[in-house]
Amino acid sequence: MVTGGLRLTMSESAMQVREIEITNRHGLHARACARIVHIASRFRCEVSLVSGMRRASARSIVAVMLLAAAVGTTVRVETDGPDEQAAMTAIVSLLSDGLERRV
Repeated sequence: MVTGGLRLTMSESAMQVREIEITNRHGLHARACARIVHIASRFRCEVSLVSGMRRASARSIVAVMLLAAAVGTTVRVETDGPDEQAAMTAIVSLLSDGLERRV
C-alpha cells in the first residue's frame, strides 16, 4: 500500500500471545531470568513478558527481574516478528518446564 509517498506493508502474521503460570518455587529469580534472556536473544522477533501492569523486554535481564513474578503468577508472553512462532515455543517450553531446563 502506498500512501503519501510512503510504502506501508501489512504484517504477514499476527503477534503471538500466550499466558502461562510461573511454577518454579523461586519465581523469576536471577538464574531463571538469565535463561529467558539467553533464549529470547536467539530470535530476531520482539519477545515481551507482561505481568500485571508491567511489561519487560525478554532481552533485558533487569527488566525481566523487575517483573518480580513469584510462583503462581500468570505471565503473558508476546512475540512479534519474523520468527515469532519459534520464539514463543522456546519461551513457553522453558516456562512450562518450571525454568529448570538447561540452555
